[in-house]
Amino acid sequence: SRGPNPQINVSGPPPPMINVSGPPPPMINVSGPPPPMINVSGPPSNISGGGLVCYGCGNGIVGRIVSAMGGRWHPGCFRCSVCGELLEHVSSYEHEGQPYCHLDYHDKFAPQCYHCRTPIVDEHFITLDDPALGKRTYHELHFFCAECGDPFIAPSRLGRNGDPHEPPHPSDIDVGFTVYKGHPYCEACHIRLRYPKCRRCKRAVRDGEGAVEALGGVWCWGCFVCTMCEKPFEDPSFFQRGDKPFCESCFSIILRNEV
Repeated sequence: SRGPNPQINVSGPPPPMINVSGPPPPMINVSGPPPPMINVSGPPSNISGGGLVCYGCGNGIVGRIVSAMGGRWHPGCFRCSVCGELLEHVSSYEHEGQPYCHLDYHDKFAPQCYHCRTPIVDEHFITLDDPALGKRTYHELHFFCAECGDPFIAPSRLGRNGDPHEPPHPSDIDVGFTVYKGHPYCEACHIRLRYPKCRRCKRAVRDGEGAVEALGGVWCWGCFVCTMCEKPFEDPSFFQRGDKPFCESCFSIILRNEV
């Protein structure tokens, strides 16, 4: 008989271990260096040895400045001397070395319109020096008749050469008005309100016009005629019946009819 087969060991030694992980990868900084600091207030001023000094507070200026009124200011110091509004980015005005905003400057120093009592900020305005009214200033369209309200200088006459912003030459404007009890009136309103009226046509009788004063009133020369025949009187004489004038011929007819 055969004996048992011999056992053969084929496992051998264990295979060597292979490290495939390797060293850890290097850290990569993707944020980059911090951005440089940017000074948006402007270059600093040198306050040592002849540096800039604020015109308002008298202290040195480091940083942004405001140049105005022949000096340099801190932005926070350049303010209206009345209301305190910052003036760096708005219209400003100077008076006797003090800064003012638009409203306060004109409120304190601009001429006042005699009619509306508000400051005149327009470039063109009316200055009046009248013996009866005195010295006054007006907005261009606020110098008007006290009766009808029409301005003495029409808007169409304010401009020159077709440009409404160009002031007219004084010779281009003939302003006629009459003062009555401290108020100006245009010629038409003054005549209508103050002049005597013709008893027949009710039209105002102007100075220098031919007129007749009779029967307690004033008559235009052409309106003073005989009531019946409507012919003018050949001479100043006339006959009266009631409040009406008659010529001699017509008055004789009236007397004959009454007999």
